[in-house]
Amino acid sequence: MAGFVEVAREVFRFLESEYGYTVLKTEDNSSGGYVTYINRDAGVGLKVLYELSSAFIFVFVYRLVVGGLRDNALPITGDSQINCFDFNDYLPPDSKMRPAYDYGEDSNYYDPQNGIRNYTEEFAARLRMHGKHILKGDLSMLPAMESIIKRRAQGLAEGKGKRR
Repeated sequence: MAGFVEVAREVFRFLESEYGYTVLKTEDNSSGGYVTYINRDAGVGLKVLYELSSAFIFVFVYRLVVGGLRDNALPITGDSQINCFDFNDYLPPDSKMRPAYDYGEDSNYYDPQNGIRNYTEEFAARLRMHGKHILKGDLSMLPAMESIIKRRAQGLAEGKGKRR
């Protein structure tokens, strides 16, 4: 069975062939793996990250800062500059992906041979369908994504403050 990086490189190859992205870094490990892509001309980077513990693939979209990928500084506050967002947050509600376990053991995501490929293909299909403008460098949705990220961070911070 292929590792996540091998599968992701095959499934997301369209980033390289159609949009001029290059692979910056890859890593397979016991907790999942990732592939990082960059297109300096478009000013956009992508990180396709599989987290085994979450049974989820994140497709993080980065606005390049000084030509590179920069994660959002933590903790996120109302004044934070947001450089990265989860593409799933951008999708319409009926197109959002869920963790693999939400689809049940009978789903094709649990297929012993091709489960991770099937699941990865769904994320790539959504990026192709809903993210063409982003892949070409249009990050006009960043203020809306920033609002979502900051509200989520505020909710998490308030939730932690209430626990005793």
